[in-house]
Amino acid sequence: MRFYRKVIPFILILILLVSAVSAESYSIQDERRYVVRNAYQIKNDGAKEVYNLNIKVLAGSDTDSYYQKNLAFNISPFPSSLSTDEWGNTYAHINIKELKPGQKIDVIVDREILNGGISYNKSIYGIKADYKDFLSNPSNYKYILPGEKIESDNPQIKAKALELTKTGTIVEKAKKIYDFVNLHIKYDATPNYANKGALSGFITGRGVCDEYASLFTALCRAAGIPSRVVEGYWLEDEVKENKWTDVSDRRHSWSEFYLPGEGWIPVEPTFIYTYNGKRVPNENYFANIGAEDKHLITSYMSNPIINDIDVQYSYYESDSVGMKLISGEESIMLLPKDSEGSSKKSLTDIEGNWAKDYIQKLYEADVVLPREGSMYKPGENITRAEFAAYLAKAIGLKEIEGAGNYRDVSSSNPYAGYIEAASKAGLIQGYNGYFYPEYNITRQDAAVIMERALKFLGKNQVKGSLVYSFADSKDISDYATDAVKLMYELNIMSGKPGNLFAPKDFTTRGEAAKIIWTFMGLL
Repeated sequence: MRFYRKVIPFILILILLVSAVSAESYSIQDERRYVVRNAYQIKNDGAKEVYNLNIKVLAGSDTDSYYQKNLAFNISPFPSSLSTDEWGNTYAHINIKELKPGQKIDVIVDREILNGGISYNKSIYGIKADYKDFLSNPSNYKYILPGEKIESDNPQIKAKALELTKTGTIVEKAKKIYDFVNLHIKYDATPNYANKGALSGFITGRGVCDEYASLFTALCRAAGIPSRVVEGYWLEDEVKENKWTDVSDRRHSWSEFYLPGEGWIPVEPTFIYTYNGKRVPNENYFANIGAEDKHLITSYMSNPIINDIDVQYSYYESDSVGMKLISGEESIMLLPKDSEGSSKKSLTDIEGNWAKDYIQKLYEADVVLPREGSMYKPGENITRAEFAAYLAKAIGLKEIEGAGNYRDVSSSNPYAGYIEAASKAGLIQGYNGYFYPEYNITRQDAAVIMERALKFLGKNQVKGSLVYSFADSKDISDYATDAVKLMYELNIMSGKPGNLFAPKDFTTRGEAAKIIWTFMGLL
């Protein structure tokens, strides 16, 4: 029986790919790569022009759920910037200057993800832990507070949570909550009960996956167990390799609770189970998502709940202004296994080099390439083309095909598509129609480029708590001073022997690997 939610209310870095991941308490099964596509159409349905369209569209989630990793994204039209909310949901911001009557814009978001089933063993039931360290970070408070559709402060929900969790470890308490929700709610998709939230599901005992997930999370929070609602798609075996499959009726919600030392544990309270004609708790979906029941994450439920796409615009005359937003394609493609990485030749010149680990990790993740044969050449200076391409790949930008904007970057240049992508993102620019792809990059310019990358991704930037005192600080150009300070503070870039930053020295390929890998670790 399929349960789903019919509503339309998602970096972004490349990572090492493995077919199976094992940990002491859990295992990942049948990891596969998918492309998730969401398409929207915005049409000026009125008789007057509209101006300065600001489109905010969900681009994915910076997921820390073990069963999914984000690999890359591609958004059209190309976004001017990205931002990430406190729940880890990333939004692309697209700016359109003008839309004439009858004109339309197609917004397409493609996300490449790595997703698998996950199964925890029974050892987690015996873990005795508390949330002192977790809640010492104020940003985690939200996981124990009430929110839209998660009425954990309701007296009835609080009383039930207390009744269910009088004794036991964290996992034992969460399991009691899961059993209650799994049995308490009857699946009912009629409008009176669907998508109303935790309190409605608790009182009426009816609802869809939204009520199951929201009630589990509300009861957990009322019991002091951090929990969140996950939104995405539920897939069985209907998605085929290299073929787009419509998943508009596969929207789904489930929950996760936090266990110190283990992270976020998934639960699927919606799926019912009967034994000898009697409904009993479904033991198969607590701390377990089967490999045959993939749960693809698109977002985490925020407070307040935010739509997947929002359009703001201005106009000179309010009469006869009309805009139409159409949610179009929701499709998923399963990528073939033979596309999930191929054997690589080993780099032959990095053994013993100080940057070996950074280079090797980026090479295995397809971020950097050898310069000559199987040699990376870590001591040679990196070019503008190489740096642009490596950084673009590190943050998940797709190549932009077709003729570029630079006279000195031909279509035959292997980095042409990434140069165009990095340039459109505002990471690295040319001058008077030229990019100068073979020029080298100074260390201070590398710092400026990395600062732009952080801004593009909408990442919070720490400022001013550390002070560097390089002997050559006076040699740092004014335009690069803040960027150098930030890179030093975030440990993306550090000094050279003799307490020097060497701002005008060219950046080596080894240094670039360290810079990009450390940057990726902050995302």
